Amino acid sequence: MFRSLGSVAASLVIAATPAAAQSLPCAPREQVLQFVIDQRGEERLATGVANRGATLDLFAASSGTWSLVLHLPDGRSCLLANGTGFDATHGLQPARGNPA
Repeated sequence: MFRSLGSVAASLVIAATPAAAQSLPCAPREQVLQFVIDQRGEERLATGVANRGATLDLFAASSGTWSLVLHLPDGRSCLLANGTGFDATHGLQPARGNPA
């Protein structure tokens, strides 16, 4: 299932909630992590708490690939978006204006 997701490069703009995850490519957490970590060679760079007990992880690789994954409390994970051209900033950067 997730082999075809490697070609999904467009970002999906959705709310990070379990209800929104129903229309996303979701699978058991380990299957999604296998795609992101083992197949794409990415490492987790950031994590955050989303609504209703879900968590959100940003993965990236030195090759420039990246994946945004929503982990749901029921054990499923959903690939929100992935792509190429990732470039990490040094620390937090302002959302507007010139980065430091």
